[in-house]
This record gives sequence, structure tokens and C-alpha cells, in this order.
Amino acid sequence: MEEGIGKTVKLFLLWWSLYLATQIIGTILGHVLKNTEIMKWTLVAGYLIITVLFFGKGYVKLSFGHIEQHRVWPAIGMSVLIGAALVFTLCSVLFLLDIDLSYQGEELEHRQQFFSGIAGALNACIFGPTIEEICFRGIVLGGLLKTRCRPWLAILISTLLFALLHGLGANFVTAILFGILVGWLYWRTGSIIPGIIIHITNNSLTAIDLSGQTNAILGLILVVSLLLLAYGLWWFGKKSINDSATS
Repeated sequence: MEEGIGKTVKLFLLWWSLYLATQIIGTILGHVLKNTEIMKWTLVAGYLIITVLFFGKGYVKLSFGHIEQHRVWPAIGMSVLIGAALVFTLCSVLFLLDIDLSYQGEELEHRQQFFSGIAGALNACIFGPTIEEICFRGIVLGGLLKTRCRPWLAILISTLLFALLHGLGANFVTAILFGILVGWLYWRTGSIIPGIIIHITNNSLTAIDLSGQTNAILGLILVVSLLLLAYGLWWFGKKSINDSATS
């Protein structure tokens, strides 16, 4: 158990070091050259290096785990479905409760500038989600599950670390919910792929604006999204797994 935890800690520290180095180098280059695009492309390069390193070295396995081979493509589709349903569920709930989690003022302007363009989109929608899943599901959760740590505790620990990376602001709660859902999927399937797909889908659709919809339409969107979300989770819970591989 100690060896498993030790390896998990080492891999986490390696990931964190590379992540911080990417952020620092990108910020310095952007500031010195007074070019935001240089900074964003530096992040793309850094995130790509992290992805290739951890998958290439086998620190995190890029496989479909316990998902049955003939259900791989349905699993990919279900992951997209869950990611989209999760976004519409959260957005409709927030609008119905009149809760505004959007960034304001200078912070909003900074984020719009940071995530604009091709490099910004790659960071926000592709490489950012991928390296986060590598860390919090592949390294932390995967490592803890290999020890005697109970699955629910392993999911909770990885989720809290994931949420803390996103700050203690209003998005902390949504990060907790997301982490629990994706963590359960990783535990169930033994695969990082569904989480990556859900994370990419989630980040790609976060710009959806439902503010012009009536409460009746929002309620309908919420009901349909919850049904689709429940179906996707049921599918992964009952239909996709080779149980003999998990026993």
C-alpha cells in the first residue's frame, strides 16, 4: 500500500511540476514579448508534452479498461451524451434558481482574451481537460484505487483536489459534482477515456447561453437533460462492462 501511495505522490508531483512550469514559462514569454498568443501556444506545447509523457511512458493507461470491445463506440457516444446532458442540467438549474456563476468585469475580459483563437480553444477544450483527467482520475484516483483505499474515499480525495485546482469560488460546487460523476465512471470502467470525452464536451459547451429562455423551456430542458444523464449513467452501470474483468 505504501509503495502504491508513494508512486501516486511522485507522479502527482511530476505532473504538478510540469503544469506549473508550463504556466510560468508561458506567462514570462507572454509578458516579455507582449504577445498573448505566444503565451497561449506555449501552454498548448506544454500541455501536449504532459499528455505525450504520461501516456507514452504508461504512467496513465490510455485504454478502454473494462468496457466490452463491441461497446467501445457506444461508450464514446454515451460519454458525449453525458457531457452535454451535464452542461444543460447545470445551466438550466442555475438559470431557474437565478444563480450567476459567470465571470464579471476585468476577470471576464481576461478569460475571453485567454481562451480566444485556436490556441485558446485548444487549451480550454482539448488539452486542458485531457491533462486534468490524466492527473485527477488517471494518477490520483487510479493510484488510490490500487491501494486499500475505499472507492468512495478515493473518488472524494481526487474530486477535492480537482475542485481546489479550480479555486474556492462559485464554481467549486460544480467542480465537486463533476469530479464525483467522472470519478465514479473511472472506477466503474477502469478507463480514463470516458472522463476525457465528458470533460472535453463539457468545456466545449460551457459557452451556451440559456438566458433568453422562459422558465417553462428551462424546466423542459432540465427534465430532458436529467433523463439523458440518468440513462447515460445507467448504461455505464449496467450495460457496458465486462464484469468478469473486474472480479
